[in-house]
Amino acid sequence: MKKLLLVAVIVLFATVSNAQFKYGGGLTLGTQMSADAGTGIGLNVRGDYTIDDNWSISPGFTFVFPSSNALLDYSAWQLNADAHYNFHETDGFQIYGLAGLNYTNVKFDVNLGGLASVGGSDGSVGLDLGAGANFGMFFGELKYDTAFEQLGITVGVLF
Repeated sequence: MKKLLLVAVIVLFATVSNAQFKYGGGLTLGTQMSADAGTGIGLNVRGDYTIDDNWSISPGFTFVFPSSNALLDYSAWQLNADAHYNFHETDGFQIYGLAGLNYTNVKFDVNLGGLASVGGSDGSVGLDLGAGANFGMFFGELKYDTAFEQLGITVGVLF
């Protein structure tokens, strides 16, 4: 019985270690992610599951740091599910194209000069289209996001 358990643990460990799953995160700079519809910064957490030599799936979550101006307080977050197609790989350097779906949630409060404030939230589904590169444990992506209607740049690490 102990030998059977040992074999099962070894097979499970070999299967999990061969799965090619990475996780990590980084910073996202978006051209429309702030209260004044300007450049904003977010924190990105993601996974990357390699299916074969050419394809991988990358789910992720981005929290946009809140911003405000005289009239508006703004915060947002986004869920992403992207597919990557590896065009080129040499010595740990990969270039890939990406396409995917996202869900964006935006929360806002409009300040009406001490009288009152009006707030709300809105969610929308959008598409991602772009390209990226992996170099060792580092990655960088440039993609257009239809939910924010913006260009986003993300850099970070994957373990």
